Parts: sequence; structure tokens; C-alpha cells
Amino acid sequence: MACTASSFLVVFLLVAAAATTPARSCAPSDLHALLSVKAALGNPATLSSWSPSSPNCCAWDHLRCDDAGRVNNVFIDGADDVHGQIPSAVGGLSALMSLSLFRLPGLTGTIPPCLTALSNLQFLTISHTNVSGPIPEALARLRSLDSVDLSNNKLCGGIPAAFADLPNLRSLDLRHNQLTGPIPAGLVQGQFRSLILSYNQLSGPIPRDDAQDEINTVDLSHNKLTGDPSHLFVPGRPIGKVDLSWNYLDFDLSKLVFPPELTYLDLSHNRIRGTVPASLERLSTLQKLDLSYNNLCGPLPRGHGVIKHGCKPYAHNECHHGTPLAGCQDLS
Repeated sequence: MACTASSFLVVFLLVAAAATTPARSCAPSDLHALLSVKAALGNPATLSSWSPSSPNCCAWDHLRCDDAGRVNNVFIDGADDVHGQIPSAVGGLSALMSLSLFRLPGLTGTIPPCLTALSNLQFLTISHTNVSGPIPEALARLRSLDSVDLSNNKLCGGIPAAFADLPNLRSLDLRHNQLTGPIPAGLVQGQFRSLILSYNQLSGPIPRDDAQDEINTVDLSHNKLTGDPSHLFVPGRPIGKVDLSWNYLDFDLSKLVFPPELTYLDLSHNRIRGTVPASLERLSTLQKLDLSYNNLCGPLPRGHGVIKHGCKPYAHNECHHGTPLAGCQDLS
């Protein structure tokens, strides 16, 4: 009985000690930087918890701290009361690993050079804002970057070629901007890569990338790209989704061998010629197919992998040399 009472006493003392232990507090430098960020954004009500009257910033909304009390994650999204440019004070959050500024229509100006001070940054999102201007080449100094999402802004100019030197960049999303010029080679590295550059004004050929690593998504649609992208489908390279629609691609599709892992393929609205390749029959995992609005000729292969998608994916092809691509209904 005495041992049991002693055990209960120990547990009670531990619980009481835990209850009286002061909450983890953030670094003074982070506190100062966050308050400066709030002031620069117009002191929005969205950041009302960011207050000097509550000096433990690790308890504030829209951020997270690590075990050492350093702010390592800031996420501000869906706030109409945020106004101004990206504050230079963000650069004072030296332990930051993730920064997300999402759906902030009042956020304007350019991407500031202060971000290059965030040497630990792995995930950067500035998306659905009114941020404009060029993508700073200096962002390539952030060697730890794994994912960059600068989509749905008003960015212009070219894609920095130095992005290809980032050793850990696996995901790059620049869709819905006003970017021009060529696509630099080797923009994303490693496995499970994602490259989304759609809805811009990019031009020139799709660069050859001889790496054999898996590519999950390549979306280069709605640009002004030219040439032959067949190298994207080299044997031995798994690839999941490819969208090259609405460009000026001009190549012969006839003998292309698609990888069996392909689940999404949209090559519509280009200048692709030749015939529908027989390799299409073997794509058992393909869920979306669109080869319409090209210059493809017939006949269509008769396999199930072709006809299971119906006739719409082959519509509006103007064959210039050969048998018109017609009679899809006869294959069903």
C-alpha cells in the first residue's frame, strides 16, 4: 500500500511540475521580425494574435516553432486585409524552413532580395497574389529549396537558368504568370519530380533532360513551345502526367513508345503529325487522353487501349499526307 501511495505521489508531482513549466517561448529576434512583418502588411486583423502583449510568439496563429523555440514555418493565406509588399523583415526569420503566402490579393510589389537570407528555406509558396516583376536569380542561392510555388501571380521575364543548379529542387510551379523566353534545362532534380509551367508565354524547344529519374508531372501547356518533345518519353523513365497542349509542337507521333506508367496525356492543339502509335494500346493505367486538334492521320489501332477513351480524344485532326483519321465509331 505504501508503494502504491508513493507512486501516486510521484505521478502527481510530475503532473504538477509539467503544469507549472513555462510555455516554450520564441527567440527575441523572431519576435521582433514578426512584429515588423505585421506592421509592414498594414497590421491586419488576420494577424491579431501577433501582439507584443503576448510575447510567446510560438503560441501565435499562422506560424510554427521548432523544439528550440525558433520560428520555422510561416503561413498566411486567404486574407483580404493583408496589404503591401513582401516585408524585408521576413529575412530576419533565420530559422525559417517554410514560407507560404497564399491567396493574398493585396500583396503587391516584387519578390524581395531579403528572401536569400533564409538559408534553411525548403518550401517557398507565393501564390494567388498580385506580386509582379521578374523571378530573382538570387533565389538560386537557397540551396535547400525542395519546392517552389510562384503560381498565379503577375511575374514576368525569364525563368532563371540558375534554378537548374539547385540540388534538391523537386517541384517547381510557375503556372499562370507572364513568363517569356526558353525553358532552362534540368530545372527539377531527383525522384517524384513535378514541373508545372503552364499558362505563360514560354517559347523555343523543350530542353532535353537525359536523367532517368521518375517524373510525376510535366505540365507545359498553354505556351508557345516548338519542336519535338519525344525525349520526354525515353524508355526506362517512369512518367505519370504529361500535358503539352496548346503549343506549336511539330513532330511525328507514329513510332513513339509511351511509358506504361502514364496516367494522363494531353497533346491536343499542336501541329503533331503521323499516326496514333500502337504503344497507346498497352497503356492500361491511362485515365485521360487527348490528341485532338492536330494533323494526325489514320488508321487508328484497334486495341482496347485506344477505343476505351471514345472518339473525342482523336477529333479535329486534319491529315495533310495520308488517310484521314476517321471511322473511330467503327472500332467500338
